[in-house]
Amino acid sequence: MRTYSFGTETVPVALAGDLLVGIVRDGKNYRIMLARLDGEEIVETRFLAGENDWEGHSGVKLDDGYLIGGAVEGTATPDGGEGWKAYLAKLDGNLNVLWELKLDVRSNGAVHSILPAGDGIIIADETGRPGNRGFFIGKVSPEGELLWLKDFGSWDDVLFTALLPSGNGLKLIGSVKDRRWEVRAFDFDENGELRGEEALAEGIALTACLWNGELVLAGYRGENFWLRIGERDVELGKGSATSLLPLKNKLLVGGELEGNAVVVEISEGREPKVRKLWENGWVEVLGGIVAGVTEDWEMVIARLSS
Repeated sequence: MRTYSFGTETVPVALAGDLLVGIVRDGKNYRIMLARLDGEEIVETRFLAGENDWEGHSGVKLDDGYLIGGAVEGTATPDGGEGWKAYLAKLDGNLNVLWELKLDVRSNGAVHSILPAGDGIIIADETGRPGNRGFFIGKVSPEGELLWLKDFGSWDDVLFTALLPSGNGLKLIGSVKDRRWEVRAFDFDENGELRGEEALAEGIALTACLWNGELVLAGYRGENFWLRIGERDVELGKGSATSLLPLKNKLLVGGELEGNAVVVEISEGREPKVRKLWENGWVEVLGGIVAGVTEDWEMVIARLSS
């Protein structure tokens, strides 16, 4: 287990092969963190910054480099910030920026999901400001040209959950709030046309995946750490589930429970197994490693042992 700090806050968010993507606050502004890993050890770092705040939110490993997504040129605030441009960039194997795309979507956007799609790249996230919040989905060419973009919805508040392949189309999952929070699925065709919408559950889902043919939602319901696996709900104590790693015979869930960084193991026919990693923090399960933060906003990286 290794602990790192590159400023007053160091927050890991996504893993793209050997590249950890995150956010660093240097005391004044936020920057995108790119950290190349060898196991638990960071062997190379690069930071992307510019006007106002920059945040890294997602990443995908390619054969010839990486795609990273985030939000740039905005102002971070406790309710999510304002003025953000949705950001997508392609990096080469040496972490040099080959191209970048900054999109103004309702004057407040980001890229939390990147889905390579053969002839292009699908991106999606939430957008707007409280009182008029929605989602967007777009397609970008391999050269970084925006091919199409659709934004939709107007709710009091929303939280983007995940973008998943679905048959010959796409399924965007997000949590929306009018009078109460509800998780919904929005089905799109390959051209971004909305085909249908379905309410899935009450609560807030922060992430989602497919596991053994079932849709899994993870987040919180009320104040409780919450999962929905198919039609089955799993609620633990106070906290939230923030990441999912589906394996063949088990599901690993990272997050925060009763104030502690935990990994929860779900297996068919067994009670959830909770593994506390450290006190006063939270953790993301990102593949072969887990990465999270302590109460002092330091970053912890650890190997994921069986």
